[in-house]
Amino acid sequence: MNQPDDESAKIEMVVNRFARTWTLLLQYDEDSLGRPKPTHPSRKSLDYEKAKRAIATLKTELTKRGEAGDLFGLERAHQLQGILGNISQTFDGKDLYPNVEEKAACLLYFVIKDHPFSDGNKRIGSFLFLLFLEENGLLEKSGMNHNGLVTLALLIAESDPRQKDLLFGLVLNLLHENEHDLYNFSFPIEGEVEETRMYYKYWGKAEKEGSNYHLLLYHCLDVAAVGQVLLTRNEFIRKRLAGAMGLEEQLCVRWLTLFLALHDIGKFSESFQNLRPDLLEALQGKTSSKAYSVRHDSLGYLLWKEHLWDTLTTENTSLFPEIGQDLEDWQDLFESLLKSFTGHHGTPPTLKGSNGIPLFSKSYFTEDDIDAAQKYLKALGELFPSPTQEVNFPHPSDLEESITRSSWLIAGFVVLCDWIGSNNSWFTLQSKAIALPTYWQSHALPQAQRALLASGLGRPKATTEEPSFARFYPGFTKLTPLQKHIAECPLAFDPQLFILEDVTGSGKTEAAITLGGALMSANLGQGIFIALPTMATSNAMYERLMQMYHLLYTDEENPSLILTHAARHLSESFMASVADPKRYTADDEAATTQCSAWLADNRKKALLADVGVGTIDQALLAILPTRFQSLRLFGLVGHVLIVDEVHAYDPYMNKLLQSMLTFHATLGGSAILLSATLPQHTKQELLHAFARGRGESAPFLVKEDYPLCTAYSAQAGLTETGIDATPQRRCFVVVKIVSDCGEVERLIRDASDRGQCVCWIRNTVHDALEGYARLKDHIPADKLMIFHARFAMGDRLKIEQSVLSTFGKKSGALERSGKVLVATQVVEQSLDLDFDLMISDLAPMDLLIQRAGRLHRHQRDECGNPLTTGEDRREAGYLVIHGPFPAQNVLGDWYKAAFPKAAFVYPSHGRLWLTAHLFVERGELRMPNDARLLIEAAFSDQADNIPESLRKRDNNAEAQQQADKSLAHINMLKLDEGYSATISQWREDMKTPTRLGAMDSTVRLARWDGCTLRPWYTDGQFPWDMSQVSLRSSLVDAEAENEDPALAKAVAQLKEKLPDKGKWSVLVPLSQGEGGCWQGWALNNKNATVIIDYDPVTGVMVTPKEE
Repeated sequence: MNQPDDESAKIEMVVNRFARTWTLLLQYDEDSLGRPKPTHPSRKSLDYEKAKRAIATLKTELTKRGEAGDLFGLERAHQLQGILGNISQTFDGKDLYPNVEEKAACLLYFVIKDHPFSDGNKRIGSFLFLLFLEENGLLEKSGMNHNGLVTLALLIAESDPRQKDLLFGLVLNLLHENEHDLYNFSFPIEGEVEETRMYYKYWGKAEKEGSNYHLLLYHCLDVAAVGQVLLTRNEFIRKRLAGAMGLEEQLCVRWLTLFLALHDIGKFSESFQNLRPDLLEALQGKTSSKAYSVRHDSLGYLLWKEHLWDTLTTENTSLFPEIGQDLEDWQDLFESLLKSFTGHHGTPPTLKGSNGIPLFSKSYFTEDDIDAAQKYLKALGELFPSPTQEVNFPHPSDLEESITRSSWLIAGFVVLCDWIGSNNSWFTLQSKAIALPTYWQSHALPQAQRALLASGLGRPKATTEEPSFARFYPGFTKLTPLQKHIAECPLAFDPQLFILEDVTGSGKTEAAITLGGALMSANLGQGIFIALPTMATSNAMYERLMQMYHLLYTDEENPSLILTHAARHLSESFMASVADPKRYTADDEAATTQCSAWLADNRKKALLADVGVGTIDQALLAILPTRFQSLRLFGLVGHVLIVDEVHAYDPYMNKLLQSMLTFHATLGGSAILLSATLPQHTKQELLHAFARGRGESAPFLVKEDYPLCTAYSAQAGLTETGIDATPQRRCFVVVKIVSDCGEVERLIRDASDRGQCVCWIRNTVHDALEGYARLKDHIPADKLMIFHARFAMGDRLKIEQSVLSTFGKKSGALERSGKVLVATQVVEQSLDLDFDLMISDLAPMDLLIQRAGRLHRHQRDECGNPLTTGEDRREAGYLVIHGPFPAQNVLGDWYKAAFPKAAFVYPSHGRLWLTAHLFVERGELRMPNDARLLIEAAFSDQADNIPESLRKRDNNAEAQQQADKSLAHINMLKLDEGYSATISQWREDMKTPTRLGAMDSTVRLARWDGCTLRPWYTDGQFPWDMSQVSLRSSLVDAEAENEDPALAKAVAQLKEKLPDKGKWSVLVPLSQGEGGCWQGWALNNKNATVIIDYDPVTGVMVTPKEE
């Protein structure tokens, strides 16, 4: 087709003049848009304050035109500050984005895409983009015009996040200095990569379904980028790690980044690659029969020991120039580090197989695999050149102890970085070959920055500068003496231990939280974690913290609060604040799957949350050989640890608590311990454990004042300060020993008839049920309650709420009058209850003092109504101790004859005799005056006037306590051994022995109506969890065979639908019989049939089936 000459000329002119346009559009369509090399070094930065002033000016001008409202420019949680910080990051003293064009592209993209403002993101992003170009003298050269900028801003706003790199390239092209030189522009091939290099032929992450995958070296760099950005942006974590490792901060960041890039080197193994035979064949053109019998974390450590260390020292010393001499010392040091980096799936690596036979690399790696790993190591030397400025390199012998101890902390840091770097929503899968420098700068680092911003872990939250009672508890009109002391006491500048001893109701919890806030403001923690003895006390503490935890931080922050224990999903308040959890198993999964499981299981996440509350077990797991203990430990040492009810822990748990304090102190953590009654020798052990962690010998405790505040730090030393008693908590209690159970019942009936509220605490469920049965014939059903641990969870929570509403702080005469509660130990810790008469079966001295603390706990009038001011108007409290009289010539079964079941609960019968004897002598309890005297008299080694007939039993109990401590020592991790495999198995959390005692079975109760099997408790989101109860395996251990074929079929079908397929629980179908009682059958641990009766009022009763 012929065209006129003038028409041809015009077409040719347009084609040639806009030749670059056709090239750009083609490359955009083909996702191959090249990046011109930026040529303008950044001279001026756009700091945060300058940016805010500029935005304010823009808002003023737009408001005048009617183009901006109140929400325009309203920043969300310092997000603009985070974006500007990302753009200005440095590594090894060099800008990550050294040129104007790159910084401008980041600024435009992230302000528009991340929505840091409530309104006006596109306009503000474009404005800051232009302002930055003008500040650096590039605005006029850029050739940017109105229409072009509008188009670019809209394109970014509407783009898929996966197109980020494509849009970055487009912006860079538009800003290129040769914008008007349309014919001489050249586009570099992305990365100019040699695709033939073997390390590009290994996959690291892959979709479970589909062919998409992520190259191994990219994943390694993703995780390294997360670590580098996290350390750059989070000063607290950087200083904590550098201090623990004994390195300068710059050297610490470099080492950790480099080793993170090696964390998955075990995946070079053909055995791992063969997990996806299709990818192995596609990438390497071969098939394999190698089985994946050893995990890649251990394979990585094996590869380092057998090959990569030699490669590093002989061919690549530029990567670590500091190791030119003393190679053997450096080798030991680096091997200790490599354990932390390769053991990132929750357990340390091992050099032995499951059969105990040593591993050899040739069984798992081909020569090509080893060569590829070696070449990758060399490539890292080019990617991360040694720093040009002077750095002080310590001698390896000076680092041995600090690196070994800090390896626990490093391991948790690596797990966190791997979790973030494995998230496909933050790091897109990339299978195309890209040069490592290009991938690092243009992919890994930008994605890591966005990931940390999205995860909320990118920077430490700003703590309040006014950590005071007035801020945290504005309703407090008058502080208790303990609280006043805490408000005024000076803080040291290094990690500290506080032990607060005072009576129940003296405000210890509020004092501890306020003290924790002060330690946070002194940069000694990023948050707090409160550990309590039970799930019930944890739930109660969570409810209290919900009202004020955000006040620990500045008003602009949005901190997180997490509840953590095995049944935390049954707390309605907690579930209202977080996503629903999902159960998981700990198989050898990809990191993505493990991290999804970890996110859903907030028991692990709680120790990374800003504020965490949970059972002491969740904290103790940080120093036991359990999967992901290092992640728990990493989260824990960033927090001030507050442990409540320290007196409640047995010798085994107390030994674990000591170990936890040593770990915590070594890694820079501070702790606050709370107790109403704590023997002096126990307190000395806890102090010694903390001081050992700081590398010091603990001073000896001297003062015996009560209440008492004990403070210690390595720099400031030991301070013991006696505290005045809280006037409202000074109490006088008449104490009487009553042996006859009939007399106890008469006292309860008489008190109830007078309108008093009564609590009878029994030491076993069996005794509680027996006492309840004896009372129910004499006390109206609406006035008699029973509370113990053997209820279906849903019923137990209902009863707990009923107990709190009847006897709690807000209860009045209408709720309390004449009410009687028969209970077990579930009411003696942290439940805020108040009774007029307390009756307790004989128990250890510290528990009796705790139970007596539930007498007249609140200020009330004569009728029991709450008082807001003034003293309590009720008659003197009365503590009745039910138990055998402590005569001098008692027999060896003195206690067992009275309490056959409880004799096994409290085996030190001589100490019980001494406790009863002390109260018989005194006839009263004056608090707080008597607290220290009675505790030391009952528990000190000098308490030697126990009858000879009881000493053998006490000696046996003491021997068992020593055995329990020894077992704790065997089970707990050893700080000075570093993060390494031990003889102990690294077990699943639920099986880890944080507590000793009889083995328990989880029993799930179901209703059977002859046709349908359904959970006992049908309300709520988790009916089966709400239908379960924990029973000793000696009572219920397995399911009985169902003789009814229909029931047997229903049970089998139901178990397939349960979360654990019924593997970890005993399903007990209950049928309703005559009188409305529900009954079922099971087997005990001797394989004998037992009858299970369940009543929502009295709970579970288990009796042997008569043959």
